Amino acid sequence: DRTTASSLAVQRDEDGKPIKKMVGKDRRNLYLKNEGRVSSSADGAGAASAGAKHGGVWEDLPTADRAKRERAFADKSTKLRSPLFFINPTRISIRNLGKHVNEAALKKLAFRALQTGLEQKLVTPKDAVAHWRAKGDLAHSEVMRRATDMNLVVPPVDEKNVKLSIPSVFVDRAVSEGQKAADAPSKGFGFVEFTHHAHALAALRQLNNNPAYSAEYAAGGNKAAEMQKRGKKSKKVKTDGKEGAEFLGEDGRVYLPRLIVEFAVENKVKARQQAEKVAQKEANKIKQKIDKRETGSKGKKTQKGRGSLQREKKRARKEEATKGKIDDNEEVEKIEEVTEEKPTKKQKMIKPPKKQKRNKDGLDDLINEYKSSFTKGISNAAVENEQASSTTANDRSSVAKRRWFE
Repeated sequence: DRTTASSLAVQRDEDGKPIKKMVGKDRRNLYLKNEGRVSSSADGAGAASAGAKHGGVWEDLPTADRAKRERAFADKSTKLRSPLFFINPTRISIRNLGKHVNEAALKKLAFRALQTGLEQKLVTPKDAVAHWRAKGDLAHSEVMRRATDMNLVVPPVDEKNVKLSIPSVFVDRAVSEGQKAADAPSKGFGFVEFTHHAHALAALRQLNNNPAYSAEYAAGGNKAAEMQKRGKKSKKVKTDGKEGAEFLGEDGRVYLPRLIVEFAVENKVKARQQAEKVAQKEANKIKQKIDKRETGSKGKKTQKGRGSLQREKKRARKEEATKGKIDDNEEVEKIEEVTEEKPTKKQKMIKPPKKQKRNKDGLDDLINEYKSSFTKGISNAAVENEQASSTTANDRSSVAKRRWFE
């Protein structure tokens, strides 16, 4: 049959060598969707025994924890319906965290869980093969060869350098306006980024549904542990009103809350943008190191940060604004000086001559002298007659006797 012959035909490249078929890709890593789910006793004895290794089955969880896990799985399923979302194989999300757990405590917890998970051999070569097949960039023979090397299956961990295994940790916080992110209260969940998928898987399987971490890290775990201790001693558990009631089951047992751990679901576009930012930061660091080597640490000016440059620009703008105001004030003063000239030195005013007091006797003598200059050569008798006539002419005695109407 021709169809059978064509299906059995071996595809070869230009050199005549057979082309190795790649395993089908799972670019969205959907095979990790059920990782972190808690098995139920109804699933069979195998599921119950597997759940017992990690802290119990579904029925051992508090009612509040069951509701949280159901909501988380429903939210994940809704997102994965869209081709834009994928499961990040190196990033885990941790829910049901206590409010007191910060970034440093979460990083310490993740690294401790990683070490414990690797010691208990929670990651197998089968898990590594599933991860390499999902990538789709390796041939089947190469995948099988790598599965025999345990250093490739589970990369070694450097205990002295935690950042090599866990590059970043994030705790989501309810930040309000005018508040620093470090001071804001935690929302009760966070994310841990690992370098290798095997490390992330080991930490997930160690932390998820494990009551060993409940008292120290889970929300309400400390209170539930105290209630459990009191119940063992008195065989009766007493609750303080409503507080602690969510940890009690219908049978009167105290159920410890557990950490809810699963692989994070992310958006492709946002993840690409974030990866570009990280790559740019790394490139800048490498560039700075190269510049230091070329120029040398001595004599090189320290490069100013973004904040200091912005502050310098603000200062320059303020100085220009104040300088412009000063110039305007100077121009106004010059105009006022031109319009209203104020004498710098007081001008000496010339005083008018004082009025001399006239002496009446001296005036009479002066008049007489003046008159005598005209009467030179005239006899004294004539002068006397003239004076007498002037006196008679000016005599008002006769006039006073005669009146005009008479």
